[in-house]
Amino acid sequence: MIPEGMRDVLPPEAAELRAIEQIVLARFGAYGYGEVRPPALEYPETMERTGVPLLSSGFHLYDERGRALVLRTDLTTAICRLAVDRLRERPLPLRLAYEGPIYRTEASRHRRAGEFVQLGAELLGLGSAAADAEAVVLLCDVLAATGLRGFRLAIGSVAFHRELVAALGLPPDESDDIFDALADRDYALLESIVSRHGIGDEGARALQRALDLSPGKGALAAARKLASSEGMEEVVERLVAVQDLADDAGYGDLVGFDFGLMPELDYYTGIVIEAYAPGVDFPVANGGRYDRLLAAFDWPIPAVGFTIDLDRLHEALVDEGAGVATVAAPALAYCGGLDDPRGVIDLRRDGADR
Repeated sequence: MIPEGMRDVLPPEAAELRAIEQIVLARFGAYGYGEVRPPALEYPETMERTGVPLLSSGFHLYDERGRALVLRTDLTTAICRLAVDRLRERPLPLRLAYEGPIYRTEASRHRRAGEFVQLGAELLGLGSAAADAEAVVLLCDVLAATGLRGFRLAIGSVAFHRELVAALGLPPDESDDIFDALADRDYALLESIVSRHGIGDEGARALQRALDLSPGKGALAAARKLASSEGMEEVVERLVAVQDLADDAGYGDLVGFDFGLMPELDYYTGIVIEAYAPGVDFPVANGGRYDRLLAAFDWPIPAVGFTIDLDRLHEALVDEGAGVATVAAPALAYCGGLDDPRGVIDLRRDGADR
């Protein structure tokens, strides 16, 4: 018996998961992302600094001195802490890659609890549309390298809706309710907020049009028509630049836009990215721009990145029947091997074809 939310991984699945990890990390390396390995244990204040309510979903324990510790609940936050502690004197930008498990006790919006493995890439120190596009292109390249064929990327921007809602002058709690209504396309909640706060006709119409923004290629053109402020126009033009760069890289057909994307983690400030594959109910990867997260660690630099859920990616590959090429050496059968251990060692060292 094992704790709820945990699972054993047996061969050959373990070999397939390892092969996927090697493919993904190799592609990260080809783009200049150096691998880092933060520890599994962090201090609770590391998670508290982000303002994201992940600490309550963590596994808590104490060291021999009685100091509180928590198993990491978010790798992006751990990477930011690592960058501030160990890489702050390095020239920017920093391109960092990682692989490892995270631990949560409670189901999230995407119904995941316990221990699960993420692979990710973070680009720290660049705030441009080109940096956003690098994250999009890298994610496409990595998923394609694994052999996944049917994936698609949905791209949105939390900045677009923040600019729209900011013009209404609502208190923070009510603004959050509007974001929830936009994310869930909840017409009843939106009408209730408009009525309760006496939002004018112009503001109500803008919110209604935002709610009606449909996912797909036409979403970007519709968002441009809806843009009623300089800030909203800048968001749209930035996404157009990302689309153009994705087109130039040959991945434009895999990218669509969805202004209803609202990430589970609140530290995102701009572009948001989700990758989907047939046969998997939830995103196989997600990420975006989080320009304020490093400021929580007293290093106010921009950042963008994404994480890939290893189990979901493996599930998608199996569902497609794509197969995963493992790199394990074939087993060597040797009669009487227990009586001649040195001979077996020599054979295995030289290869099974001897």
